[in-house]
Amino acid sequence: MSVQSRRGRKVEAPKRNPVTIFYIAIGAVLIVGIAFLVTMMVRGNDVATEAPTAPVGQTAEGFYYKGNPEAPITVIAYEDYQCPACAFFNRNLKPILERDYINTGQVQFVYHEFPLDIHPNAVPAAAAARCAGDQGSFWQMHDTIFANQSVWANLSSTTNVFSGYAGQLGLDRTAFESCLASETHVAAITAAGGSSIEAGVGATPTFSVNGQLVDSGGLIPAIDAALRASGQ
Repeated sequence: MSVQSRRGRKVEAPKRNPVTIFYIAIGAVLIVGIAFLVTMMVRGNDVATEAPTAPVGQTAEGFYYKGNPEAPITVIAYEDYQCPACAFFNRNLKPILERDYINTGQVQFVYHEFPLDIHPNAVPAAAAARCAGDQGSFWQMHDTIFANQSVWANLSSTTNVFSGYAGQLGLDRTAFESCLASETHVAAITAAGGSSIEAGVGATPTFSVNGQLVDSGGLIPAIDAALRASGQ
């Protein structure tokens, strides 16, 4: 019996089944999707643990401020935590305002809630910041909520997310969750929205610079003009 030699013969690679190729493609898409979700989860966990360096406190009306209470310029920020433009301001422009004006003692910066009806999570977010304020961490929660707006903005319930932030900030989560559940600050936040309208504010973010209403683009020029007028 003779055996034919395979030497020199062209061996063709086995053809892949179209179904196999389909599942490989689906697997690749899933891997990319999982990587994207992990990235978003990491990015969505930006927690502001550092306390402000400027003086902090509350006004007579109960609004939180940072900066010298005797500063020549008072800036009131009318904002909605679920407002994308407000989040942009807090991520990109407020650090400049803090560095150049608040931390130098020239500006007292007051946060005034103005939750819009189109944003169902604006009031819960404001309540979370105030509940954190009860434990001395208003500004840390304020910054954390804005930094992670894309994480919680469209959730049907934000309680677990905000409670998670409270835990990461080192707060008493039981007390924090009790504050949220009892709606301790909701009436004050709702009233703040009404007083915003009475002040002539029609959009967020809007800023009052010693009583002059401006948008974010006009904020720094208005502060500089007010400083010059005060002889600074």
